[in-house]
Amino acid sequence: MRTVRLLLKTGIVLALLAGLGMLGVGDYVYRTGTAVFCGIHPYHAGNTPAHFETPGAGQGPFKGVGWDRWVGHDLSSWWIPDLPVETVRILDPQRSVTISGWWITPTFPDSKATIIVAHGINSSRHNFDTLMPAAMLARAGFNILLIDLRDQGETTCEDSRHSAGQDESDDIVTAAYWLKSAKAVPLSQVGVHGVSGGALAALIAAAKNPEIAAFSLEAPVFDFNKAATHEVEYQGFPGFLWRAAYWAARVRGKDLMAVTPADGLARLGERPVQVLHGTADSRVAYHNAIDLVASAETTGAKVVLHTFEQADHTEGLLLEPRRYETALIDFFSGALAN
Repeated sequence: MRTVRLLLKTGIVLALLAGLGMLGVGDYVYRTGTAVFCGIHPYHAGNTPAHFETPGAGQGPFKGVGWDRWVGHDLSSWWIPDLPVETVRILDPQRSVTISGWWITPTFPDSKATIIVAHGINSSRHNFDTLMPAAMLARAGFNILLIDLRDQGETTCEDSRHSAGQDESDDIVTAAYWLKSAKAVPLSQVGVHGVSGGALAALIAAAKNPEIAAFSLEAPVFDFNKAATHEVEYQGFPGFLWRAAYWAARVRGKDLMAVTPADGLARLGERPVQVLHGTADSRVAYHNAIDLVASAETTGAKVVLHTFEQADHTEGLLLEPRRYETALIDFFSGALAN
């Protein structure tokens, strides 16, 4: 009997040690996998709405030699040197965060239609894949608020980690309310274009705020468990460690699934969504777009999908820029019509 009790206690201790070990590994994966650069990456630093370029080899939005063909690609036809651009600082009244941005006003105040443009993970408003769609919309007469999400660019650095859209969505909502209070732009005239991680944040923002009028999503995450497993593998870890990383984040006080993209879709109401996604996306797999559209069909949400064949992550912007531009302009022209 004493031997049985000893074996039982030993088993419990070993199980606890194994659990703690897995939690420790998960914490490492969480801290590594969610790390972002608090600042502007050197290869983005010279980019502005007036002049922006693609980054160099190994610094693009997807890995591998496939990016090399875009290094030095001429984007000058998309520059907007003649449009008024103001650098703004937006204080979050509820949190110790100051959001940095560019306020681009081709038609303001005659037109109040405004698009918030939000960049991807470990990026900033200086990245070409944020500046280029912003320029497309600005040239069509939309006012643009291009923002740095927290812990990136010139916005407040809290912990050098992204939160899978949980906190970043608050930055989008804060920016929308700044437009309302500082620029008298009604939220019925505010749309969001989110790129990758910015698309994830935008969809979560849709769950948090019922007034922002429309959402355009480039390469959005939808099934978070699948996407997080893929992201852990993309970072070089075994995919099964995602669950350990999730619980390590919970121990640190961060619930990466507190509000999900599905919540955003469920709370859209009549607000429209468009999705732009490449079939060869190596960072956010194309099935996310398919899953999002399928879920929308069950909830009655208005979602239009634009598929870019053989395009890697955000590459549709470069492969078919005129089609991309038309999709953006048509979508927001309809969604923000006075």
